[in-house]
Amino acid sequence: MNVTETINIADGWVEKVNAKDIEGMLELSDHNIELMGPRGSAVGHDTLKQWAEESGIRLTTVTRYAKGDKVVFEQEGTWEDQNGQVTVFTFMEIKNGKVVRISRFDTLDDAFGDSGLKDEDKV
Repeated sequence: MNVTETINIADGWVEKVNAKDIEGMLELSDHNIELMGPRGSAVGHDTLKQWAEESGIRLTTVTRYAKGDKVVFEQEGTWEDQNGQVTVFTFMEIKNGKVVRISRFDTLDDAFGDSGLKDEDKV
């Protein structure tokens, strides 16, 4: 898979989350997707579905970094029940056309450390 396909799948995943298209998001997610964030880690569609239904998150991608099957997105996140926005860094790993791992970080350095990407991978 090339970088363009990786970015397109990751962008599509974010679009499905923003649209609250749970089925569409699950179609782009591996059944054993790994989820890592500030509240710990989990695996699978059930947890992902619960997160998407309950989080009320909306993500706007500001900057993209990508190489191979990995992307890091700098994003502005807003939540339905909160005022303001927060900058988050989302790392996604794509395999066989599906998101197999997604991690949220508060800093770009942490996202780079986990993903192996770097400034030179900005697209």
